[in-house]
Amino acid sequence: MVSPHNWLPPAFSRVVALLLCSLAGLASAQDDTQPASTFTIDIEGQMPAPPAPSLLDAWLTVERETPVNWSRAFVVRNALEAENRQRQQRLRAELEGLSLQARMLAAPEIADGLEAWKEALGKLDKGRVPGRVDPTWLMAHLREVPKVEDVDQLGWCLTPDWVEAWTPFGVKRLAWQPGMTTDTLIDQLPEDAYARADTLQLVTPQGDIRELGIAAWNHDQAPLVPGTRAIIALPLESVGAQWIDMALPQFLSTRLPGDECITVDPANLYQ
Repeated sequence: MVSPHNWLPPAFSRVVALLLCSLAGLASAQDDTQPASTFTIDIEGQMPAPPAPSLLDAWLTVERETPVNWSRAFVVRNALEAENRQRQQRLRAELEGLSLQARMLAAPEIADGLEAWKEALGKLDKGRVPGRVDPTWLMAHLREVPKVEDVDQLGWCLTPDWVEAWTPFGVKRLAWQPGMTTDTLIDQLPEDAYARADTLQLVTPQGDIRELGIAAWNHDQAPLVPGTRAIIALPLESVGAQWIDMALPQFLSTRLPGDECITVDPANLYQ
C-alpha cells in the first residue's frame, strides 16, 4: 500500500516541511491573545471648539480685576429694554390722565403727586434684568446660567443710603437706618399719604416684588434694606389706577438698584 507521503519526491517533501514551519511561525506572531496596539492621528483644524463662556465665567473674570458689590449686581439685555421703554411711556401717559382726573375731583395734592411720579419715571432710563445674578446664586442654579453672548452688559451699583416711598403725594427718599422696617417708613410719611390705602408693594434691590398690608385689618411689616422702593396703592377708583398699581412695581423692578453704577461690556472680556 502506498501512503500519500511515499510518492512525493524527497526534495518536494523538504519544501512542504519548510512551508509548514513558516506558517506555524506566522500563527505564533499573530497571537490574538495579545491586544492590538492603537494610535490616533490629530488632524489639524478638526479639534472640538471650546465651550462658549457663560455669565459665571464672565463674573469670575471681572472679579479677578476689581471688587464687585454682589448684592447689587445686574445684567442688561437690550431686547428687554425696548419692551420696558414702551411700558415706561404708557405709565407716564396713564399718570397724566389720572392727574387730570384728580384735579377734576378737587384733589390737587394727588394731582401734583401723580405729576411727580411721571417726572420721576422719566429719569429712570437705565434698566436691568430683575433677579439675582451673583456667582453664589449662579453656581446653585447651573442649568439657568446664560451664555455671556446672550448678555449685552453686566455691572453693579454701589449700595445706596436711601429707601424710596412712592405715595399719592409724590416720590420721597428717606435716609436708610439699621433696623428700618415698613412701619418706620410709614411713620415718616404724612398720614394722608397712606390713610386710604390697604396695601403697599415693596420692590427689593434684586427686583423681587412683595405686597404688604398696611391697614388696621391686614397690618404686616417687613425689614427694609437700602435701595428698597415702597409703592402705596392709589386712592382712585378707575381701571387706569388699578393698572398703575400693578404695572409700576413691575417697571421699577427693572430699574438699576442704585444711583452710582458700573457697567462692563462682556465682549471686551474675551478679545
